[in-house]
Amino acid sequence: MAGRFSRWDGRLSYHGDFYDFECGDDGLIGAVRPVSARIPIWVVGVWPRPKSMRRVLRCDGIIPQYNLDGRDAGPDDARAVRAWLTAHGGRPDLDVVAEGETPADDPGAASARVTPWARAGCTWWIENRWVLPEGTTDPMTVVRERLAAGPPAVAGG
Repeated sequence: MAGRFSRWDGRLSYHGDFYDFECGDDGLIGAVRPVSARIPIWVVGVWPRPKSMRRVLRCDGIIPQYNLDGRDAGPDDARAVRAWLTAHGGRPDLDVVAEGETPADDPGAASARVTPWARAGCTWWIENRWVLPEGTTDPMTVVRERLAAGPPAVAGG
């Protein structure tokens, strides 16, 4: 990651533990970028493994994977992730991602599902569909219905 960041920052060389490069000026360093900031990097961090979590501190966000002895993660676990990152120097604007499924046909239930995660400090919700409903013959119909419903609203926010 550090080598990639150095190139995005316009440096022509990087000397790290695993990668080493020297570049000539390709004329692109001074080119106008389509965005003013570098591309945000979200990484997977396994909670509560410190080595994995320390890598997150060098990036812009975390897609947490929870190692919780077989129990499902909840908003309190996301809150613990956010607290650990903050206590170890994480930036206040570091993104924390939550993921799950919300119903397309019930905005209230969808809001009830995402609101506790937002209140726990999650800044993004990824709507996943790891398992489709039993008997689904056209998986894309399920996906299109969820997309057409729009993003779930956070209650009170």
